[in-house]
This record gives sequence, C-alpha cells and structure tokens, in this order.
Amino acid sequence: MKLTSLIVGVAAVAITAGAASAQDINRGQFAGGLAFGFIPYSDPAQTTNVGGGLAGAANLINSNWSGSPISSWHALGNAVDNNGSAAGSDGATFTLTGTVSTDCAYYSGDNTTETLNFGQIGIYASDNTGPAAAFTMVDDAEVTIDTNLAGCNTANTVRIQKTDLNGLVNAGASAYDSNVFQANLPYSVTARYVASPATGGPAAGTNQTLVVATGSDQASAQHGAWKSAMALDVNIPVPAKALVAGTYSGTFGVTISAGL
Repeated sequence: MKLTSLIVGVAAVAITAGAASAQDINRGQFAGGLAFGFIPYSDPAQTTNVGGGLAGAANLINSNWSGSPISSWHALGNAVDNNGSAAGSDGATFTLTGTVSTDCAYYSGDNTTETLNFGQIGIYASDNTGPAAAFTMVDDAEVTIDTNLAGCNTANTVRIQKTDLNGLVNAGASAYDSNVFQANLPYSVTARYVASPATGGPAAGTNQTLVVATGSDQASAQHGAWKSAMALDVNIPVPAKALVAGTYSGTFGVTISAGL
C-alpha cells in the first residue's frame, strides 16, 4: 500500500490587502537502467517526465502513457498563497461614549406649599403685663422646611438669599416711636444637608451647614456633585423692641446651580 500525504497549512490570521503568489508542485519519479542517466524534468504541457542521455528516451518515459516500458509518475499542481500578511494575533480597541445632561434639583412640592403663614405672632397684650413687656413678642417663631431631594450632578453652588436684609417687614407700619417699637423681624436660615467638597477629586459626602444669620441677607457654599435630603431651619428670635400691629412678611430663596 502506498500512502500519499497531502499537507495544507492554514494560519489563523488577519487578512489585509496584498498580492497572491503561487506555490507550485512539480515532482516526478521513475525507474530505469543506469545507461539512461535519468535527470527529472518537468514539461507541464505534456505532463511527462523525460530522461536525458539517450535518443528517444522522452518517448519511453511518459506518466500519462500506459504503454510506456518504464514506470513513472508525475505530480503537477499549485496552490495560491495568502492574500495578506499572516499574524499570530490580532484585535481591536473600541471606545464607548455617551453624554449625561447637567441637572440640579430642589423639590418643594407645588407653588402653593411655598407660602408659610405663622398666623398670630404672639405678643404680651394684656394691660397687666407691665410696661417693659407690653406689645413685645412672647417667644421665638420657627419652622423647619424639609425636602428629601436636593443636589446637582456636577460641581455647583448652593445659595440662600433673603429679599430684604431687614427680615420680615411690616409694610403697613407708618408712624411709631422707633425708640420702643420696630416694624421688622430679623430671622436666620440654616441649611443642613450632605455634600462633597468642590475640589480634590471624589470624596465621601459629609454633613454641611450653611447659615444666613439674622444680620445677613445671603450665604453660599460650593460643592462637587451631590444629592441628599435638605432641611432649612428658619428662626425668628424675639426682637429687642415691641411690635407694631399689622402683617410682617419676608421672602428668602434657596438655589442650587451648576458652576462654582
């Protein structure tokens, strides 16, 4: 038994543009006497192996002629080479991108919830309170405004600002003894929340306190991206003088805005 082995090597490669080349097979074998002195020769047109040395040898040795007195065989063929350059490994790098919108938030319900009425501000009103206490405010007035959502997803500034440095003002008070009466009620606002620093890279948020004192009209703080519940503690302390009859009112706002 004769075994003929066919060997084909295939590389796992990345294919790139390039010229193809032929890998030819042109092999022959035959048997004969020493007098012939055979030299293998390829003649693709006739697909024959011929020997040199004696006249007529070409007619005696033919792998395609079953009447040839001398046995011979001939393998003639080709395979096309790689189209491109073979490589042991290949790959690619992919970049994924997306955009997140800037957003800052402070939830306060609808606008109807943003007017807070203390109702009656208690004063010493009876005629037996004594002249020092008469018409003065009985105790501090205070309220805490809570929200469970405040913050911004980028570096930001938190600001609390009153519309009037005087605090709550009694706009209807026109004539009074300013030595013993006052037509305004100073108040303070303290914001409490959890936020990160504005600089220095990522960091765990910590408890923050931003205070607008009774004698100030605004205060601000800068932070990195944060979100947290926020409490606004409003305190109207008892003033030094008596109060004029009428309505005291004032406004303050809290804003969280992108940018430092």
